[in-house]
Amino acid sequence: MPIVGLGLDLCSIERIQRILDGPRAEAFLHRVYTDGERAYCAPRHDAASAYAARFAAKEALVKAMGVPPGVKWRDMEVVREGGPPRFVLSGVAREVMEARGWEAMLALTHDAGVAAATVVLQTK
Repeated sequence: MPIVGLGLDLCSIERIQRILDGPRAEAFLHRVYTDGERAYCAPRHDAASAYAARFAAKEALVKAMGVPPGVKWRDMEVVREGGPPRFVLSGVAREVMEARGWEAMLALTHDAGVAAATVVLQTK
């Protein structure tokens, strides 16, 4: 399966923590994260790290896809179901990936105040 796209993004955990502590936290969370992501991240002792990793993942996917017009934050959901993290896509993100016959591989990490995500796109 040939690689057709690569995306990398970094996100400051402190930046996400400031947003979570601020007056616009709820609006930000609703605009960027799905209900499933919020249910996963919110109860964690390191919620800002988990949110930052997902933010970086979404940015990395958009970069790998070539920034398709009309894609929304909530079109991309990062899920963990007993294995490595993966995307569940909807809306424009899903349409683009299906039309091009692509699938995404995702790696997340966080350390030293930064969350990072790498996305590799390959043909199915």
